[in-house]
Amino acid sequence: MKVVFVGSGAFGVPTLRALAGTSSPDLVGVLTKPGMPAGRGQKVRQTPIFDTANELGLDVLTPKSVNDDAGQKWLDDKSPDALVVIAYERLLSRRVLDGRFACNLHASLLPRWRGAAPIHRAVLAGDKEIGVSVIELASSMDTGVIFARKSVPRDPLLTTGEWHDRMADWGPELIMGTLDAFANGKLMPMPQDSESATHAKKLSKSEGVFDPQLSSELALAQIHGLEPWPRCTTAIAGVRVQLRRAKMAQEGPECAGLVDEFGHLRCRDGWIEVTEVQPESRKSMSFTDFARGLGCAWPQPIPSV
Repeated sequence: MKVVFVGSGAFGVPTLRALAGTSSPDLVGVLTKPGMPAGRGQKVRQTPIFDTANELGLDVLTPKSVNDDAGQKWLDDKSPDALVVIAYERLLSRRVLDGRFACNLHASLLPRWRGAAPIHRAVLAGDKEIGVSVIELASSMDTGVIFARKSVPRDPLLTTGEWHDRMADWGPELIMGTLDAFANGKLMPMPQDSESATHAKKLSKSEGVFDPQLSSELALAQIHGLEPWPRCTTAIAGVRVQLRRAKMAQEGPECAGLVDEFGHLRCRDGWIEVTEVQPESRKSMSFTDFARGLGCAWPQPIPSV
């Protein structure tokens, strides 16, 4: 069975490597988005999928869209039986999908968190379970039938970035299993319940302002859900700071919105302990090191949203 991989983000890299490392299925090419100028020098930066495909010596195409004439002609020439689509961030046209099996690895337990930022939204919401789904590509985003899924209890101490990498590593087993089931006529698709769907809207930088009036559980989820971007920010003793790591605590200041020199922060219903912070224009450090350098009276108020 011939397969083409379609993707751009780092979430698909482990699966691309797995496909490239086997002769069955036969990976015949990779399609990814063009490189974009980035950084102060505006140097063109290729996608993680392009870099990986180039490293592995794979045939890779970078059209503006898989749906344009160049992308469609390249696909027709490759004549794949199946498309594996991961973090491509564009809908595939009917012309591209017709006559081909197309599956997608999505970073949520669909139909929960359809959309652009599923891991962030699952962590921010304090979901009890977190996981991934393999679905069939459909005409609208993230609505296809489910072929496979994997879930685990959400560890509240893991950040969105850490969940991203962990879930990406689940991809090879789930995708290879789905392709094998398709090749052997053993797929067992499960329709999604659209009435229970939730939308994982794209994250904005404005969401990064810390809210001390949240419950302790959701305050912890906000800090870890916004790491590594846009990060959770506040001001302590007049210093702007990013809150990067925290854990639950059993004691601290009595009033909500206060933090002591040990990082114990009173939320609406209890405490968290902020363990790692990054002051503006400085490196990350422990909260106690940060507090020691302020020379202020404690506890200090956290501004309300």
